[in-house]
Amino acid sequence: MKPRLFQPIASQLVRSVFKWVILCIFGFSSLQAWLNYSAIERNFNMTIQDVAHTHLPLLALAIWDIEPETIRKQMALLVQNPHIAHVQIRASTGQQFAAGTVIPETSSERLLFSIPSPAGDGRQVGTMELVINRAELRGELIRSFLIVLIEVVLLAIFILVALISILRRELEKPMRQLADFVKNLQANRLSTRLELTMPPGHRYNEIDLVVDGFRIMQDSIQKHIDNQDAVVADRTRRLERAMAKLRQLSMTDGLTGCYNRMMLNERMPGEMQRAVRYERALALIFCDIDFFKSVNDLYGHTAGDQVLVAFAECLQSELRADVDWLVRYGGEEFIVVLPETSLTAAIEAAERMRLQVEQHLKIQIADGRVLNITASFGVAEKAQNDTPEMLIQRADEWLYFAKHHGRNQVQPAADHSAATIIAS
Repeated sequence: MKPRLFQPIASQLVRSVFKWVILCIFGFSSLQAWLNYSAIERNFNMTIQDVAHTHLPLLALAIWDIEPETIRKQMALLVQNPHIAHVQIRASTGQQFAAGTVIPETSSERLLFSIPSPAGDGRQVGTMELVINRAELRGELIRSFLIVLIEVVLLAIFILVALISILRRELEKPMRQLADFVKNLQANRLSTRLELTMPPGHRYNEIDLVVDGFRIMQDSIQKHIDNQDAVVADRTRRLERAMAKLRQLSMTDGLTGCYNRMMLNERMPGEMQRAVRYERALALIFCDIDFFKSVNDLYGHTAGDQVLVAFAECLQSELRADVDWLVRYGGEEFIVVLPETSLTAAIEAAERMRLQVEQHLKIQIADGRVLNITASFGVAEKAQNDTPEMLIQRADEWLYFAKHHGRNQVQPAADHSAATIIAS
């Protein structure tokens, strides 16, 4: 994007004011020149008339008395006036007198005056012709115009300088401070308060309105951010609870509350690694409810669900808190994982579970009858180089052995070695 040319607002205002000042100077100077021209023209004509009428009586006497020298002196006095370039007198006796400088017709104006007789009989003793120097009049007009122009220009310059100084102090500097503040404002500093350095004697004006508006915007943004932070925190807590609930649902069985098979697959490798790393024992019990299919077939799935829940509670009651854990492997099959437990201790724990189920797991069905539930258990201990699948498979084989040798028992039995049982 092409950068835009920066133009300070004070400079733009000064240029606009300067244009109007020039127009005002031109108009005022023209008006003043016209007024001066009218005044000078009027004064010039009055001066010429006064001069002429002052010297006419004296010239009349000099012509009447035939005194040429006096006539010449009067004419010399006349041409001393800068506005009179040439004087010519024609006496009625035929005599002619001239004084001054002859100038071109384009720069002169001729005025003709009659010289009355001093006797007051109405006769004329001669005529006087004055040649007026219009160039002198124009020069005076030009000098007057230049003086007015210089005065107006000096006044305009003074006003512009004062205006520039005021605009820079009152407008440009505060606006630059505001622009620099906004330019350097970052997302993590939105709450930084805007403060402008104002000149002494500053009064509340439009810039202060902008600053107040910006501060109100900052407060609104900060409130919105705080509100959004609270909303985000609340939604995060809700999401965490939902995720925890989903995780709980994903790793537990919805009916019994035990861990499910997916959790077994996820957690079992870690248990195996810890047993190897710390050289601790690890045992596993594979459990199966005896004749569970018959319960579903004869009494319905509701009764079957009651049996499953009660069976899980019986097993949980015999587990060590925060150490052992129970998994519903599928259908009526359950797996108990016993960390830091030898085969002998695991067989004893399985026997306690079997007795708990046999003695306490009684389900009353709709017709009032009570179902006595038993279960079979297969136990295996982790051997060297075992995988989770191998350990589960070995416990499943002992469960199969228990179910085919009468059910409601733990295999391998505590009073037989595995080799003896397998051999038999």
